[in-house]
Amino acid sequence: MTQNLPRKQTNDVDPDGKSGADIEIETDTGPPKKKSGGPSDPMRRCIATATNQPQSAMIRFVVSPDGMVIPDVAATLPGRGAWVTATSEALDLAVSKKAFSRAFKKSVQTDPTLTQQTHQLLFRRCLDLLGFAKRAGDLILGFDQVREEIRMDEPSCLIEALDGASDGRKKILSLAKAIFGDDEPSEQPIIVGCFTSEELGMALGRERVIHAIVKEGRSARNWIIEVERLGGFRPLRPSDWMSLAV
Repeated sequence: MTQNLPRKQTNDVDPDGKSGADIEIETDTGPPKKKSGGPSDPMRRCIATATNQPQSAMIRFVVSPDGMVIPDVAATLPGRGAWVTATSEALDLAVSKKAFSRAFKKSVQTDPTLTQQTHQLLFRRCLDLLGFAKRAGDLILGFDQVREEIRMDEPSCLIEALDGASDGRKKILSLAKAIFGDDEPSEQPIIVGCFTSEELGMALGRERVIHAIVKEGRSARNWIIEVERLGGFRPLRPSDWMSLAV
């Protein structure tokens, strides 16, 4: 009988006790709270790159009671938190530089799959938020319905299943390109194609979902923030999709 051996963990502290950083790395004192009249997207300092970024473009990490660094993608867990730019490169750098121990000012451990864990949590969070958008009436599903919405309104986000048929996807992307292609990039709808039809279907209570639009509004703003963070860990769509849309 094969035994499951415990995973090897990385002890995230410098052996000589030196930080190796030119600036002091700070943590927050608890999960962020919305303050009336305060900034909606405050700046945070990344413990890996020492750059200031909007909070919405970062991921918070906390330390569990047993000394493990865990991702807090919703920024709601109690205790001190350290912030890392929402990319796999920045997170890998934070681990390799032992930045978590410096930030928390104590020896902490990082699981070797921390980047993968964070990626999966962001992935799941994006799908969960799509479910919330559907229940709020902010999601449009179906080929004909999506095409009509593109013609009638300016969608915030267009979702195409990664494994959907290429002819249907090409028709929708070509329509979006014809209508919005001359707009400034910031004014064009975000096109996401990193979820399979089955993954979308499970999130939305259907067998499969191929085409969807998140309508302009709060649901779209929240989802775009999360999907852009996910984009730091995986491509949001195949690189050739728009070049094939004519």
